[in-house]
Amino acid sequence: MPETALRKSPLVSVVMPSFNQAKFIEASIRSVLDQSHRELELIVMDGGSTDGTLAILERMARADPRLRWASAPDDGPADAINKAMAKARGSMVGWLNSDDLYTQDAMQRAVQMLQSDSNPLMVYGHAAHIDDKGEHLSDYPTLKPEVGWARLADGCYVCQPTVFLKKVAVTLLGPLDPSLKTAFDFDWWLRAFLWFEGRIGFVDRVQAFSRLHEACITRKERVQVAAEGVWLIRKHMGWLDTRWIVTYMNEALQQGQAHSIEQLWSALYPHLASRLAPTDMEILRNVKPSSRVAQLSGGLADLAPVFHTP
Repeated sequence: MPETALRKSPLVSVVMPSFNQAKFIEASIRSVLDQSHRELELIVMDGGSTDGTLAILERMARADPRLRWASAPDDGPADAINKAMAKARGSMVGWLNSDDLYTQDAMQRAVQMLQSDSNPLMVYGHAAHIDDKGEHLSDYPTLKPEVGWARLADGCYVCQPTVFLKKVAVTLLGPLDPSLKTAFDFDWWLRAFLWFEGRIGFVDRVQAFSRLHEACITRKERVQVAAEGVWLIRKHMGWLDTRWIVTYMNEALQQGQAHSIEQLWSALYPHLASRLAPTDMEILRNVKPSSRVAQLSGGLADLAPVFHTP
């Protein structure tokens, strides 16, 4: 095949971690295999599912050899993704969770952007949240890369399933940190925006649907998400930012998950204390609640200091 043809049709590897997602994984796999860009492989790394996932994987792999999979116990999603990345043969790599979906032609748009004259190492695009039935919930709060690295401290504006990278970028970023149980993708984006400045492209279309349901990490592990977000901002940016904590508190109080700021802090404290220095914990103990948090917590007036060490 001529070299020009190879450039036009690169092999794209999509990695997919999986654990007991039989309800969603077939649709997720189908959204990959049905992409208009046909030169692809899908590598599913399953953590030892017991809910019927393996039967689905076996059936779909027989029908389409572009799907490869393995199942064995792992140390969580980051470990599974690292193992799948090590098996990727493509010059470009995508990462789709086993409950998320690509939109039609998403891969082709990403490939075109990665092959554009601007020569990006990573691209991402718009996304939307859907529920367990596939109904639209909300648009993901995506921002374009021009807003810069520092804006990530306000919250993650890169929706993980929309991301595609050149394989060399995966090598440069290094493996995901398996000690992170929820924010391992955010850790990668912080590294990417710091190291690949000017080399991150944007697809101005909805590239993926990110599914929110009761068993997903985003909803189930909100305490861990908040704690790891605070620690990663401290690690990469060098300052302690409390906005992730206040956002978590607002959400928890709005959803009736806690009755006071003290209960929320008691839930967060062990996760923060395991990673942050004692001086950081001293700063956090003196943070006052926003007026919105105080209002939601029932107008608690005498919370000085609001955050206390259990």
